[in-house]
Amino acid sequence: MEKLEQVEAAVEKRLTVLKAEIERDPEACSRRKKAAQERGARQVKERAARARTVLKQQKQRAKRHAAAEAKKSEVKVSLSDPEARNMRFSDGAVRPAYNAQIAAAPRKGIIISADITERRNDSGLAAPMVDNIVTRYGKTPEKLLVDSHYATCEDIAALAEHAAGSVQVFAPPPIERDDISARGLANRNRKRALEPENVKEWRSRMETEAGQEVYGRRKLIERLNAHLKNHGFGFLYVRGLMKAKAVLLLHALANNLMAGYRLRTRLS
Repeated sequence: MEKLEQVEAAVEKRLTVLKAEIERDPEACSRRKKAAQERGARQVKERAARARTVLKQQKQRAKRHAAAEAKKSEVKVSLSDPEARNMRFSDGAVRPAYNAQIAAAPRKGIIISADITERRNDSGLAAPMVDNIVTRYGKTPEKLLVDSHYATCEDIAALAEHAAGSVQVFAPPPIERDDISARGLANRNRKRALEPENVKEWRSRMETEAGQEVYGRRKLIERLNAHLKNHGFGFLYVRGLMKAKAVLLLHALANNLMAGYRLRTRLS
């Protein structure tokens, strides 16, 4: 009852202000409406200009990477959010979206780093994520558990010799065809022989039971992905890469506050 009275009082106060404004300046409401319309038109024009720039950049990329881009549909840009990229979702629909990445301590459930990109795939994003961690904490993680393709062979070699500390990558090697010719197998073996020692160590590491056991902890990260989606991160109500990243960081903060409370409760 008390809340209802507060709402009624607030409404009455607002009506009084509006009535006084109309009596004092009858054109004020029209000016606000016109200003809002002009602001909306200006924002649409700015997004259209940004969309043209992004479309030009994507067409230039298509020319540079003709083989990879040939498999994709016609280059398109979202007018509602030019910085987003059209991505295919699990339900088969194609929508403007961003690709969010998180790094976390799997057993504790604490997110230690988060970033977001407009790229459609995750290939080669391991090194930037490790650099992000170094920026935040001043050192690299000793072990990095990632999916296939997230860390390329070049990334694995580079991370093993990172200036802030060596990183052991645990990631399943990409699936390779078994039904290849003797010549193809010979070419594969020749390429493997030329790989850096750090990459050879990674392949050997992932063939061991101990390596598979360490990598098995990566599945714990999926609960964090599900947790973020269940708490609203599956849909963004903002436009632009920076605003999308701000939303991701707020979700990461909320997750860590709850994880910290859970861990303190266990210790008490």
